[in-house]
Amino acid sequence: MKKLWLFHTGGDLKQIRHEIVRDAQYEIAGVHLLEKGGDDMPSPPIKALLAQARQDGDACFVIGDARLLNQSRLAAYMAIKAAGGRIIPLKASSASIADGVRLRENVWVDHAARVLPGVSMGANTWIMHNSELGTHCKVGSSCWIGPHCQISERATLGKNCTLGHGTVIGPDVVLPDWSTIGSNVTITHSPHTTLFIDSRFRAPVHIFNS
Repeated sequence: MKKLWLFHTGGDLKQIRHEIVRDAQYEIAGVHLLEKGGDDMPSPPIKALLAQARQDGDACFVIGDARLLNQSRLAAYMAIKAAGGRIIPLKASSASIADGVRLRENVWVDHAARVLPGVSMGANTWIMHNSELGTHCKVGSSCWIGPHCQISERATLGKNCTLGHGTVIGPDVVLPDWSTIGSNVTITHSPHTTLFIDSRFRAPVHIFNS
C-alpha cells in the first residue's frame, strides 16, 4: 500500500484520518504538526523527511481549516510544495464527483459534498460537507467552501475565497480573489467590493454583506 504523510495546521484530523483508512488506498506513514508562518517552515527535520518521501515515492497532504481565511493551510501547502512534496487530493467516501472533474493537489471534498459535471477547481481548495458545486462553475485555488453551501451553475470564485456556512452563490455570479462571505448569505449578482485590510491577513480581502 502506498504511504501518505499528513501535515497538520488545524482542522478535523480525526475525520480525515478515518476517511483515509476507510478508502484503503494509502497507509498513513505519520502526522506532523506544522508551526504557523515563519520563513523556517518547514523545519529542517521536515525537509529531510520530504526529501526521503520524494525518493520513496510517498504522497503528502496538508490539513487545515478556515481560520484566518485559509492562511495557515495556504502557507503550509506552499512550503511543502516548494520543498518538493508530492501532494495529492483526497475525498470522503460519500462525496460525489462527476466524471471528468479533475481534483488538483491538496483538494479535499468532504462527506456528502457534490461536484457536478464541468466544474473546474483549483489546487488546495476545500469543499466541506453537504455543499454543492453546480455545473460548469469555476472555483479558484486555495478556497474554502463551508458546509451546506450552494455554488450555482457557471458561477466563478477567484482564488483564496472563503464562504461561510449556508452561503448561496447564484448563477453566473463572479467573486474576485480573496473574497470572504459570512454565513447564510445569498449573492445573486456580482457584487461591488469593499477593500478591507487587516494585519492578521497576508493580503487584502474583499468583505461582502448580504
